Amino acid sequence: MDIRTITVDDYRLLDSAGGYLRQYGRNVQSWIDKGFIDKEGCFVFAAGGAVIGGVCFTDDTPRNRIILDFALTNAEIPNGAPVLRKAIFLAANADTKTISYDLYNDTEQYEDILNLFLQAGFFVSQAKKSYRYEQPEPPQAIAALTFRSVAEVGEEMFINTFKEATFGTLDKLMADDVARLGGDRAARVYVDSVKSLDYHADWWMLGYYRDELVGMVLPQRFDDSIGVINYIGVLPRYRGHGYGAMLITEGTRLLYQNGIKKIIADIDVANAPMAAALERVGYVIRLTESVLSYRMGT
Repeated sequence: MDIRTITVDDYRLLDSAGGYLRQYGRNVQSWIDKGFIDKEGCFVFAAGGAVIGGVCFTDDTPRNRIILDFALTNAEIPNGAPVLRKAIFLAANADTKTISYDLYNDTEQYEDILNLFLQAGFFVSQAKKSYRYEQPEPPQAIAALTFRSVAEVGEEMFINTFKEATFGTLDKLMADDVARLGGDRAARVYVDSVKSLDYHADWWMLGYYRDELVGMVLPQRFDDSIGVINYIGVLPRYRGHGYGAMLITEGTRLLYQNGIKKIIADIDVANAPMAAALERVGYVIRLTESVLSYRMGT
């Protein structure tokens, strides 16, 4: 099995292949056409003159690249893991230290793909639950919080609030980042990384109760129909009072009012308080997720 950078001609081959390959080709073409990614980070796998798979990378931070999509006609193929490792080294930049991939259990290939990634040297760095809001109407406000956007308070205020809200977080990867980088650096790296995906300064909100800052919510758009609550944080001294659900409600309402009717929220499996807050708003669990990580040099 060979690997090469994707070309315009490959879109036709992927489309003709159907199934997961068709979806991979359409995803990559859409992301490149919209300027979200560079084609140099996207590859196809070929064997015997036929396209049988592909993998697409982009930068998350200067030190971490993420896999946006991965497809293979047969995830049990014997040389799948070596080809994935080859793709990693083709895609890595000089500063790349880690590669990550969010693998959802939404296809019958889940176990085979998970095993392939583990064979290639990845490890499961976090297990998550994936919630969805797909109600016909936006959620009703639970209580009267007032909100101020990043456009109003400034980015530094938002970053400082994020730093405070991550103290004692139940999100394993976020806690690891804080321990490794320190609170200030971890907050800035996180905000910079999510800004690169989608940034609306009038959507990112700080929540106040009686003029006291209690937390923050960061809603984002994936595309014209799908959005995500990327982060919800309640300041430590205000936890346990239902503010998480209020923040989720505001983020969901903002996305809904901007035409986003399918909204995703992924949380650490250990984050029971956030699971309860999401369910209170009307989110339901749809999938589980394995966050896979690869350290360069291993």
